[in-house]
Amino acid sequence: MRASVVAAVAVVAALLTAPAAAASAPSFCDELGGQWDGQFCSTSVVSERNAVRTIKMALPGDLVNNPTIREYLTNLMNNWRNAATKMVQDSFGEQHFQIFHHGDAMTAVFHEMYSGTVGTDALAHPNAPIISDAYRTFTFAGGRQLQLADLFKPGVDHLAEIPRLGAPFIVAALDAAPPPHQAGTYPFTPDRWTPDKVYSGGYRAWALTPDELILYMPDYPVGRDSPLDYTIGRMQWAMDGGTVQAHIPLSALAPVLRPEFGGA
Repeated sequence: MRASVVAAVAVVAALLTAPAAAASAPSFCDELGGQWDGQFCSTSVVSERNAVRTIKMALPGDLVNNPTIREYLTNLMNNWRNAATKMVQDSFGEQHFQIFHHGDAMTAVFHEMYSGTVGTDALAHPNAPIISDAYRTFTFAGGRQLQLADLFKPGVDHLAEIPRLGAPFIVAALDAAPPPHQAGTYPFTPDRWTPDKVYSGGYRAWALTPDELILYMPDYPVGRDSPLDYTIGRMQWAMDGGTVQAHIPLSALAPVLRPEFGGA
């Protein structure tokens, strides 16, 4: 499991969509059916086969008032609970978060880590549970949620400009990605991580920091490369969420960014 940095910082209320009703992490944890310990909302679920799934979710303070994030966290808890009922061995689900600010924009990055096996595979390999990572990100500014395209000047094809201007930094991230490998070897080649390819996750998970655009690729675990004919005769690779994390300086993207996001 990769180390996860948990950073909780104050959130400016003006950045968030106004909540229907005030809430706090402890009270929201109650709604989720968990127990709040000051950092995590925790619970456990026993499956039909008496396997226990332990769930721990870090709740980001006042951000639980944001309807989008509130819905995400509720769905995550429910999905993990539902999956737990079919588990054949003990498992876990754990979520951490990190907050970044850029001017009046705020990005919340949620890192999900979970394990578990179901069905015949679990019975055949009871000591080899699947451990996975995933990333969900949300960026807000001016009272609304931003999409990646919103960072760029009108008319800019950001899905073409990011891999072009950010190429050196994407390549560096590919070379550094686990497992240790020779630089420039398949599948850690830029052509397999462009936004139209499955390994990139379509740039769905991203964060805007004070001086960087971070891409978490892929956003969710990917079972194999696509299209399949590209890998005939080669080992099939699976990619965990966030296997490649490209840190692209905003200065490298400045020619195509809006001024408020570091554009020239």
